[in-house]
Amino acid sequence: MGTDQKVKLALAKGGTEARKVIEEIKPKAVVAVACERDLISGIIDSYPISVFGIVNERPFGYCKDTCINLVAIKEGIEIFLQGDRSAF
Repeated sequence: MGTDQKVKLALAKGGTEARKVIEEIKPKAVVAVACERDLISGIIDSYPISVFGIVNERPFGYCKDTCINLVAIKEGIEIFLQGDRSAF
């Protein structure tokens, strides 16, 4: 990993807020966590930015006390930092 590589973290409460963050930051790639519907529309709206999408876990129902998979987030970050395009 080169010294010029950076990872910025941003949290958004929903798709509209996430799109605003992406517009402001203008990242080269995004690791996103959301429900299926929001994730798909966010990936489409983010084109041509590469997005590593992770479906959130919802043990208590739709959009209630959702959980995130930190291992999957770490994997997504590592894929982008290593430039492993074979994962796409």
